Amino acid sequence: MTSMPDWISNNIPDVVMDDAASWLAILDAERCNAADRAAFAQWLDEDPGHRWAFEELSEVWARLRTLNDVEPLLQQPDVLPFRGDKVSKRMSAPRSQSDVQSDWSTLVVALLIGVGTLAHFASSSPSEKFVTSVGESRDIELSDGSVLELNARTTMVVRIDDQERRIELLDGEAVFHVAAGARPFVVETEFGNVTALGTSFGVEISAGRLEVSVIEGQVSVTRAGDQAPLTEYDASAGHQFTNEASLLGAGEWLEVTGSTQRVQLLGTEEFRKRLSWRNGVVVFEDQPLQAVVEEMRRYTEVSIHVADSDLSGLRISGEYETGNVMQFLAQLQENYQIEVDDQYTDWILLRARSN
Repeated sequence: MTSMPDWISNNIPDVVMDDAASWLAILDAERCNAADRAAFAQWLDEDPGHRWAFEELSEVWARLRTLNDVEPLLQQPDVLPFRGDKVSKRMSAPRSQSDVQSDWSTLVVALLIGVGTLAHFASSSPSEKFVTSVGESRDIELSDGSVLELNARTTMVVRIDDQERRIELLDGEAVFHVAAGARPFVVETEFGNVTALGTSFGVEISAGRLEVSVIEGQVSVTRAGDQAPLTEYDASAGHQFTNEASLLGAGEWLEVTGSTQRVQLLGTEEFRKRLSWRNGVVVFEDQPLQAVVEEMRRYTEVSIHVADSDLSGLRISGEYETGNVMQFLAQLQENYQIEVDDQYTDWILLRARSN
């Protein structure tokens, strides 16, 4: 028999599940009356999530209508008594707790639904959060054998279960070396998802954009909100781009900004520059000063700002140590005639040097 944890979505809040279970118990009781049903209808209308939770639990109860299904579940060691007094105060239940619990079948409904929900949440895949601080890089080996290289100021949440491997990249940059396996490996960002097809690749989110660099293998990228499949397969041509998804191979780089995306084939030297932080340096070639400053903020507690808007677009080239931001500032002064105003404790302002 399928276990109850497999029947219930893990996206429904506990308090809503509690309400839905109690309403199912009330409605299933023989003494359910018109006032009960009216109050139930009002509860359903309060939030679309209420209807979703009730429909899921109704499906579970439909599977447990026979005593042959009920009795084995009652013998499981993780079955706990249903707490009828834990019904949410938001639910205007017209019946008293004693009325509900006096009906044996009603009690079993509530008990089983509550147990099923608790068992489901207990068995859902745990998540693990990883954070790197200013100037810190970190290598992490996951339980599946995949290795992640985190750049400074990076935050991610990792969830691995029997169905998939999912990494939610909340901020920063990382390189993913994906271990072989049948489970999908997905990096989720606010801009879109990157699905590995057996590969090593880098993902960065910053300043309103997503960047993906493929070192080995292939990845498929879909922008947030897209409904199209990640890729399409043609027997003669193999995997093809869809309108809303991109299949990237080794050496390719993708940038997604708003509703636009562009793909570029990068050479070995360009890849070395883009991922040079793994070796403790950052390399810029003809980059605007504003973008350079945003990258260097990863490696210092001091907040660096471009004070003159006309200076933001100044093109910068050079190689700088991630652990030596003062060297970076000194070279700006020497090579680009930029004034570094460091009179404030936690702020450094960059201005065009006056003649």
